Amino acid sequence: MTQTNSTIDKPKNSTAMENSLPTQDPNNSQANTSYADVLRETQQEEFPLLGEVTRGIVDDPITLMNAHTDEDGVVVPCALPDAMMQSLPQMMSETLSLYDDADIRTMLLMAMMPTLGSAMSNVRVRHGQRLYSLGMMNICVGPSASGKGCVGDVASLVDGINKIICEESAQAMADHRKRHTRYKRLSSQLNFAAKDDVSQLVDVNDIAEEVDEPQAPLRRMHKLPAKTTAANYYRLLYANGENISYLHIPELAEMTAANKGSFGDFMYILLAAQNEEQLHTGRKTDDEDFFIEHTRLAMAATGTMSSVREFIPNLEDGLSTRFLYHCLPAKSDVRGEMDEATAEAFRDVYGHHRGVLTEIWKELRQFEGKADDEMPRLVISDEQRMYIDEYYRQLVSFISLTLPDRDLRAPILRSRLNLYRMLMIIAVLRRYEEMGTVEGMFAEQHFTMSEADLKWGLAYIFYCTMQTSAIYDRLRREEKEEPKRVYLSALAFLQMLPKQFTTAEAVRLGEELGLKRNGIAKKLARLGKERYIVKVRQGVFVKSSKTERERWKKECTLLAA
Repeated sequence: MTQTNSTIDKPKNSTAMENSLPTQDPNNSQANTSYADVLRETQQEEFPLLGEVTRGIVDDPITLMNAHTDEDGVVVPCALPDAMMQSLPQMMSETLSLYDDADIRTMLLMAMMPTLGSAMSNVRVRHGQRLYSLGMMNICVGPSASGKGCVGDVASLVDGINKIICEESAQAMADHRKRHTRYKRLSSQLNFAAKDDVSQLVDVNDIAEEVDEPQAPLRRMHKLPAKTTAANYYRLLYANGENISYLHIPELAEMTAANKGSFGDFMYILLAAQNEEQLHTGRKTDDEDFFIEHTRLAMAATGTMSSVREFIPNLEDGLSTRFLYHCLPAKSDVRGEMDEATAEAFRDVYGHHRGVLTEIWKELRQFEGKADDEMPRLVISDEQRMYIDEYYRQLVSFISLTLPDRDLRAPILRSRLNLYRMLMIIAVLRRYEEMGTVEGMFAEQHFTMSEADLKWGLAYIFYCTMQTSAIYDRLRREEKEEPKRVYLSALAFLQMLPKQFTTAEAVRLGEELGLKRNGIAKKLARLGKERYIVKVRQGVFVKSSKTERERWKKECTLLAA
């Protein structure tokens, strides 16, 4: 979408460049134009890389900062220009070209990244000292009936993958039932032989193979259900192992309501998923104890601003910086029903690309079980890494100057990992375009990126920063003066802690969830008093089992008698 007649509001005071997101107003005075010129001149002199990476995409990098007021009076960033859409790999550009509205295309691009990344589980990118998968978590925010439901279209790109995994899981369960039936039959024969010494009825070799009762396999699926219990999420993540799990949430309000009910708290999972940290939960039900080495999750969610405000109660708890955001403006025009030709085009394009993505996923299965450094990964040259370092330095300085009150430093720094993930997705799709087939795509395990794709990714990160700025501004303006009281029962808090933990770990988790230190101390004291936790040494606790607690209660009853 070509940006025209774009101007930027004058700063509210002479000491700050701007305290609010630049807005688009064609009736502004000459003073506003002069401020835009000052901002542009500052960018060109002090932050030249911002203009260099957008050259050929937009005439002026400040264009990506343009915003407009939608029909509800909300300031939102403008849509991405068509040049950025057309420079994407064919799978992405063809899919996005099905939609006429530029704002919808921009939103779908944001939702498509975690969807595509989830189909490339056995691929790695390096960030710092570690190798990461391509799992991203993006949120598309828009008012009701704005068209954000189209995210469900791109979520369907991994339906083929999910079908295969579900069928494999069902087959594993059917095989288990057969083994379990055979085990019971042989056990019955063994007991009969022991009593009546009728050894000819027993195949000793068969019984030797079935000494232990076979355990049922955990259910597996690629697309996680949008509304389930926290315990089931742990189970599914554990069952998927090193593979990425994909979560499409049509309405964030569903997950928020689940958190308030008996479903449990999912926030700890989302906190761990950004940097693929460990998850360890020990539950009293059936002695479940799931230890997940790397929490790999890709999430594409949509919701209204009110549901986002409930989902992210404040901007200081660290949860808000885990996501990339898109702000979709309100729409007054009602789209007509899809005609047959358009519906056929949708089926053809989505069907073709769904098949290609499934084939890429199948080809990548050859790397299952291998070490991270043996999997296909993105290789960034020293020159490219230095270029990225300098670009991020200039971007952080530029945003700190133009939007000093938005606290965008943490989201920008976290976006670097997502930048590498997006570049790897594009690199994989580029290689498919070059070869025309998935066979042999990963014979060469090192993927490189072109200069054009690198600059596209950096320009897109700049645009995502403007989207995040809009979200942060709306969250801050609508925050209540009185902080919202966080309520979390002691048992719910206990479920989020590992089997063995220290006081410092409990305090850190509690503060991330919005609890105060004295409240955390009271919960630990109550859990210790009721023997849910036992102190093994100073500052170190271990969870007790149900059997241990019942034995302790019996001893207390006997002593009282």
